Amino acid sequence: MLINKTASSLLIIDVQERLAPAMNDARRVIDGCSRLLKGAGILGIPSIITEQYPKGLGPSLFDIRDAAPETAVYFEKTNLSAVQEEGFLQRLTSFERKQIIIAGIEEHICVLETAVELKENGFDVFVATDACGCRFPENEQLALRRLQQEGIFLVGVEMVLFEWLGKAGTPEFKEIQNKLIK
Repeated sequence: MLINKTASSLLIIDVQERLAPAMNDARRVIDGCSRLLKGAGILGIPSIITEQYPKGLGPSLFDIRDAAPETAVYFEKTNLSAVQEEGFLQRLTSFERKQIIIAGIEEHICVLETAVELKENGFDVFVATDACGCRFPENEQLALRRLQQEGIFLVGVEMVLFEWLGKAGTPEFKEIQNKLIK
């Protein structure tokens, strides 16, 4: 199954000031999430950005806030799975899109739990693994195996961007290629 821009939305999980710097290869995660958010903005794809207990972990990193489309929805949570947070599923379903692309941290906790529960709720779930991270590389490997076992699609940032585009030669293709790929 290919990702379709008219059928998908983007979910960035917990890339926050006091959490992101502790990640293994944090810059890769931050850059990947930023590229996805910018691509979603160019293509008009709805986006949600969760923040786990922002009072303690701080808001989303500046890079994330800066890359987010003006229409992005910020959603505070204390549950590890965003699906368990009151109002989250209703907000996500209001987009009327069946495909969900997920990126963020930590991959083996909040990303995994949210992905599994979204799949259980009937969504087609894609995790952009090169825009996800954990504090320890071993947990990233465990998360990847578990996501595959659960039937979650594992993708990369460029896969998502090009599947959203679907066609070369458009103004959006050129903008994404020039700003987010090269």
